[in-house]
Amino acid sequence: MTFRFALKVENAAKEWNGQEIFKNVSFNVMVGERVSLIGRNGVGKTSLLNAVVGKTEFDAGSIERHIPLHQWGWIEQEVRVPEGVSLFDFVFSARVEMHRLKQKMEVLQQEMGKPEDTGRPSTPSDDLADYLQILDEYTSQGGYDYERQVEITLKQFGFQDSHLDVAYNQLSGGQKTRAQVARLAVTSPQFLLLDEPTNHLDSETMNWLETWLKTYRGSVLFVSHDRHFIDALADTTYELTPTGANRYKGGYTAFRVARDLEIKTQLALYERQQRERRELQEAIQRYKEWYERAHNSASERDVTAKKKAEKNSTRFKAKQQSLARLEAMQVKRPQTGFHADVAFEEGAFQGKVLLRMEGVNFSYPGRSMFRNIRLEVTRGDRIGVIGSNGSGKSTLLRLATGQLTPEKGTVTLNPQTRIGYFAQELRDLDEKQTVLDTVLTLPNMTATYARTVLAGFLFRREDVFKPIAALSLGERCRVALVKLYFSNANLLVLDEPTNFLDIDTRERLEDALLDYPGALIIVSHDRYLLRKVVNRVVSIERMAAGIPSEDMAVRIFEGTLDEFSARANGENVDTTVQNELNRLELELIQLMALEARGEDNRRVMVEIRSIRSKLDALREQL
Repeated sequence: MTFRFALKVENAAKEWNGQEIFKNVSFNVMVGERVSLIGRNGVGKTSLLNAVVGKTEFDAGSIERHIPLHQWGWIEQEVRVPEGVSLFDFVFSARVEMHRLKQKMEVLQQEMGKPEDTGRPSTPSDDLADYLQILDEYTSQGGYDYERQVEITLKQFGFQDSHLDVAYNQLSGGQKTRAQVARLAVTSPQFLLLDEPTNHLDSETMNWLETWLKTYRGSVLFVSHDRHFIDALADTTYELTPTGANRYKGGYTAFRVARDLEIKTQLALYERQQRERRELQEAIQRYKEWYERAHNSASERDVTAKKKAEKNSTRFKAKQQSLARLEAMQVKRPQTGFHADVAFEEGAFQGKVLLRMEGVNFSYPGRSMFRNIRLEVTRGDRIGVIGSNGSGKSTLLRLATGQLTPEKGTVTLNPQTRIGYFAQELRDLDEKQTVLDTVLTLPNMTATYARTVLAGFLFRREDVFKPIAALSLGERCRVALVKLYFSNANLLVLDEPTNFLDIDTRERLEDALLDYPGALIIVSHDRYLLRKVVNRVVSIERMAAGIPSEDMAVRIFEGTLDEFSARANGENVDTTVQNELNRLELELIQLMALEARGEDNRRVMVEIRSIRSKLDALREQL
């Protein structure tokens, strides 16, 4: 019997240590559908997935799996693999029975290789007979074809022959993720469950994973904070909240458009309710004053004055009831993103060039890295540094910030340049301080403004009093970013700033970086962030033939990430149109932020409509 639903969850609820994580969660995954599950860190996405695959149970609600669990495959954030298991064996063991036969063959081969006087439990002829029987079974089930399939799949995921015998536990984080996906690929499951599959992957591997998943014919449920990945794959997106799951058709962009409309609608309702509330309060006060005047002048004999007082009393009581009903239905003011006015010291940007690297060579012991790097960072630069894992992106940042000394060449800073380095800021957080105290160490920071800024980065109410030692890694990243942003630096150097951040926080960070008046150098695998923020690309690539292969070339591209990608793919790019498109999109974002804050809405709306019309016309030219 064929079912339309691959998975159906209704009214699910989950608690942890007596505290409710989520409730009233309902969602479906159709056969062949790719569904993205998003939500803030700590909202229970992993707990939900664990219940879906039967590792735990919901405390309430129901779950229907119309594809049996033995036909599922899943990638987890952490996988425990015994020491010594090779990469090849880890992937090969996806087919349990085939792996068991292979292990038996290997044991018998070892036994047959031992001399007869070593106390073997069986005779050589018995071992040979058993070996031939298992070999025949292994061959008839396609064991050697399966071995070849495992090798081909691993090569498709970027592994070389030299990696096959490397212990799984010795692989890098990105390699482990690729190995897990390869393990799924060889089993051809009908339902895939993926928990942050893009963690630690470089762009090349993420592109390959996207391509593979697009050709996969089964159902997919995945958790990810990578918005480009969600856009590329998701047919449907569910936002998990503490009180349910909201469904959106499409990927992240469709979710963002729908959510922005919801926020705008909620803001309009909030403002209307606030106006009504003020009008009711004024009416109540007015009728109350009239009642008190009429009541004071009334007497038992003055029937007219007494009736007038009673009438005003009835009116202000009716208005009080209306106010009570309004307050019972009052919506909260929606959060509209991050905005901060940052005041830099006078003369901070007098110099055009903030940093210059000239003829820089660098090597680690036994490994040559860079030759003849030439790079200038000027005012207004928003530089995105891209490259495969291990290519030297972080090394380039450490050279630029003076933490590493070049073997040859120079790194020169303008005397007015003040560098803020995210990796260093993250390491230097004082674990004994609270979140609020940490931000209050910034120059000219007041408690009121600190709480406003922290709310923009999702630290609200009592959260600001948490000690740094009690924070998750994602929360520490948020504190470090706030502290860095207001440090009065005019060159921010960010090494993977969105790792461990959920989508909400990534959006806050992007808004902050778009508002930032200084220069930026960003290393990130977050393609959505880079596409939205950067205007120059530094790509670290293998040097050309004839140069030692371990050396890396630093290629500088003047333009956006989309322009760089198009050029790399051999496409013709009209940079004039694209640059104007990017400028207008940035201006639109800034105007929408003004609109959300209620600044001269009529003028702002006129400008927004004008820019949207220009954007539509430009997009038709591309």
